[in-house]
Amino acid sequence: MDEIKVSICVAYYNRSEYVKECIQSLLDQDYDSFEIIVVNDGSKDPLTGQYLDELDDSRLKIIHQENKGFVGAIRAAIEASSGKYIAIQGAGDISLPSRIRRQASVLDENPQVGIVSCLFENVVFGGENDGLRKKRGYNNGKISSSDFLNGSNPLGHGEVMFRRNIYNKVGGYRPYFKFSQDLDLWLLMIDHCEVEIIQEILYERRMFMKDGVSTDASKQFLQKYLAEFARQCYLDRQQYGKDLVEQYGIHGGLFRLRSTALSNFIATKIINALLVDDFKKLEMNLRFAKNEPITLKILIAFTLVFIFKFKLGRNLGTHFINKYKSK
Repeated sequence: MDEIKVSICVAYYNRSEYVKECIQSLLDQDYDSFEIIVVNDGSKDPLTGQYLDELDDSRLKIIHQENKGFVGAIRAAIEASSGKYIAIQGAGDISLPSRIRRQASVLDENPQVGIVSCLFENVVFGGENDGLRKKRGYNNGKISSSDFLNGSNPLGHGEVMFRRNIYNKVGGYRPYFKFSQDLDLWLLMIDHCEVEIIQEILYERRMFMKDGVSTDASKQFLQKYLAEFARQCYLDRQQYGKDLVEQYGIHGGLFRLRSTALSNFIATKIINALLVDDFKKLEMNLRFAKNEPITLKILIAFTLVFIFKFKLGRNLGTHFINKYKSK
């Protein structure tokens, strides 16, 4: 058998109804040197494993394991693969037919590029916005560390391909990061290679309302905290040569620095809790806010908390928030 160029790695947990469509989109790639490694990460839905086992293709390898979470599953998939390049595929997502060929071509022709992404389309599955499509664009095709450190992550994760040798060099996905593990990995790799985004939609990222991070407030909270900590880890490595996870392992987060980004994020949560009279969440977010620096947004949130104690203030505050949101 010829040497495999690309290993497509998928960590699957439930979502059985999308198994065949997702994997078939990979089998239908217009490229002839790839393998697909799917780890069924202890899915509670028995149909997930059943549907995966029903897929019959020599390019496909299915691994069933006890649940270890996404990082444990995707690491297992990569360890079982052999390709020079690693392509990640989100469970239930769709890769357009030319995705693997186009990304592999970028890596083949540009040895300085170690991570290659593409434009993609977000599609909502379930909920009141079921079927809503929104193109995700990032006009800057060449990505630097500052793009990862400021604002949102320019890469979506499921649509990314990278070089195995650089992944191995930095140690791969770190189990510490239950969420934002992709951002941490890109920041580990960015000083060893260039990052390029193909300015063409080659991927469909599905946002599942029943079990996705985007619908779970507690997961969103932890994801945001870990994203900021991943950024701090990068800056620490630049300054000290080692980050807190490397130095203290699972206890590294105890030494996290305060963050204005988190302060503004918490301010939004405080305002939302006020609007729906969720006093438990309000109290929790106020407690978290005390650990972050004072920003204009958090001052506004604190002011609204005070005036909401009065009936007239509540009416004025609600009007102010709705007017602000409409802008």
